[in-house]
Amino acid sequence: MKKSIIVTLLLAIAVCTLPFVISPFVLFMLTEVLIMAIFAMSLGLIMGYGGLQSLGHSAFFGIGAYTVAVLSQYVTSIYILLPAAIIISGIFALLTGLIAVRNKGIFFLMITLAITQMLFLFFRQSDLWGGADGLGTSVKPNLGFMELVSPLSLFYFTGAFFILSYFFLRLFVNSPLGKGLKGVMENEGRMIALGYNVKKYQIIAYVFAGGLAGLAGGLYIFKTQFASPELFSVHMATTVLIMVFIGGLGTLFGPVIGAGVFIFLQNYISTMTDRWSLIMGLLFIVIVLYNRGGILQLLQLIGKKLIPKKNILMDKKGATIIELNESGKAK
Repeated sequence: MKKSIIVTLLLAIAVCTLPFVISPFVLFMLTEVLIMAIFAMSLGLIMGYGGLQSLGHSAFFGIGAYTVAVLSQYVTSIYILLPAAIIISGIFALLTGLIAVRNKGIFFLMITLAITQMLFLFFRQSDLWGGADGLGTSVKPNLGFMELVSPLSLFYFTGAFFILSYFFLRLFVNSPLGKGLKGVMENEGRMIALGYNVKKYQIIAYVFAGGLAGLAGGLYIFKTQFASPELFSVHMATTVLIMVFIGGLGTLFGPVIGAGVFIFLQNYISTMTDRWSLIMGLLFIVIVLYNRGGILQLLQLIGKKLIPKKNILMDKKGATIIELNESGKAK
């Protein structure tokens, strides 16, 4: 708990100070990075801690986005819009999760893909909420006593939800529930033998991740002012999947790094060539083939090389008895 609070405070300090050292354009992109980081962390939870490889996570993101876009025609308060996005996405995750988690591996993958594709076709071909043209809105974050209209205020607004999301996700993975979920991923048969209801663990994580993805979708509307059926597309689903793999699977901060690297590279490479997606695809293949731990693991390996850890034996008072070399032998 203490470590979680310290890490969260460091993140809050970083978010608060960044606008003073970066340009307005980078600030604009960072707002998108924070939104996609929440989205990627939610997928990283069920993939890296639950072993549920999903191609349908964009369904919850799209539902959250459409919830805010549609309700904003009647209300503007974030105290109604964002909770509605979380609750409706969570309910949809519960209904679909009861079906999806009964399956494993490729079957779970295909069912989640089928669910989001049904939503994509429904919103694209239906006349409801703009059909294929999408639905525009002019809603701004309204706190009740003031409306946040500037890019800086939107960044801090998004940053606050990013920090809260990270904190609650960290609490979740460190709780008995989160540890049980990881146990299910590592050895489901053993957990069943020990008397655990493994489907219950997976459903709870799936609903939690779905609600969080809905929150990211709701925040996305405040930035883009537009919801389209493309939010349910395979492209959106694979984009967030790539973010998680690029950053590092099985960690909370890996998807955050993946979201940042993906969005900055996408914007940078797309200014040089229209074939930016080809380059991003090649980058993804290289990372999967040569460093499956993602960029976070790569940074950790570099850190260990630069700062070699000393292996020492100490007595009860903390005094060094003997120093060991890399092979574990006394020097």
